[in-house]
Amino acid sequence: MGLNIAQLEEYHFEKDGCNYPFFVQRDDLLHPMVSGNKWRKLKGWIEEYELGGFEGIVTFGGAFSNHLLATSAACNHLNIPCIGMVRGEEGFDNYYLKECRKQGMELQFVSRESYRNKEAISSGFKKDSRKWLIIPEGGKGEEGSRGFKDLVDSWRGNYPDIVVHASATATTAVGLARYLPKETKVKSVMVLKNQDEQTFALNWCPINANPEFVDGFQFGGYAKSNEELTSFISEVNHEYPFQIERIYTGKAFYAMLHDILPQNPNKKVLFLHTGGLWNES
Repeated sequence: MGLNIAQLEEYHFEKDGCNYPFFVQRDDLLHPMVSGNKWRKLKGWIEEYELGGFEGIVTFGGAFSNHLLATSAACNHLNIPCIGMVRGEEGFDNYYLKECRKQGMELQFVSRESYRNKEAISSGFKKDSRKWLIIPEGGKGEEGSRGFKDLVDSWRGNYPDIVVHASATATTAVGLARYLPKETKVKSVMVLKNQDEQTFALNWCPINANPEFVDGFQFGGYAKSNEELTSFISEVNHEYPFQIERIYTGKAFYAMLHDILPQNPNKKVLFLHTGGLWNES
């Protein structure tokens, strides 16, 4: 896909007179639209598409979905027909949806009530003459976890003691724990209160180590924020040569600096930057 090579960079954070080194895996640099864990998760699904003899892709998302944006760009590059089932009423438009159409994605709008029953929507496509691959919202699933093998392999055995990342569906958590050695701890910072759903994801496939789902950094819930988080993100974006946002990476980065690093002063801690910067566009 013409992906850039993601960089691994070292930084420092000072708190209470202590200096804490940490690393950042710059997956936000992979691609302008298919970056971070969006690409990692799509990679596994696209492999499923190629192996299964499918003829198109159908997936789901809201009107501000980075997943729809990433899927449209990936399918455009690979000449794969794709349909995005959008949660919301017909007639609404924004930059995300315009860009999805520009990339060649057909958008179909469904009411919020109908959207909840994705199985019914999927069953309609399964009866179609064209063989569609149905990708769950956000690229969720065991298939999505496969794409993290390349990431782990890129570290060439020089594994961190702790990997910190933002977690909503646990697909990234499963992917990391699936391919990292059991000695590495995966700290999955939940951006919404759905621990039961995320814990259940650990049953998708064999994993080497159980991720720890870190609670308490939702800042009011999914896509919500407060003055403390907003101020923190502004400071980070000014101090470091990368950008974080309020929905995913900002919450996980806050948890790392204020909680995980101070509790693990002698550990090699790595922050997986999962992208998502379109959320602030």
